[in-house]
Amino acid sequence: MSHSITKTKVNFSGKIALASVFLIAAMITGQAQANQFTPSEQVAVDQHLEIIANQQELSDEAMIQNQQQDFDAGLESAEDKFMNSICDEHGREYDNATEVCYEQQ
Repeated sequence: MSHSITKTKVNFSGKIALASVFLIAAMITGQAQANQFTPSEQVAVDQHLEIIANQQELSDEAMIQNQQQDFDAGLESAEDKFMNSICDEHGREYDNATEVCYEQQ
């Protein structure tokens, strides 16, 4: 079996490289010179941004309220477990409704 290494010759033209540089530069400067909004378009954009800001504020408030409710529920559960264990250690029973330890009968 014979192994041969083939060599491919690629001719690269300086003219193509120069044309590529000009093409890329034109694309970049074309992007940098975007048209400005007309007054009516600017009003529409401003209204849209205001709507987005309001929705974000509502979403943030709902998330914070949900987290607060989860925190409160977790804290209440931890308090109940703690009080149950403390009351049990002292031979008493904990009543969740009145949050008081009673003597076991």
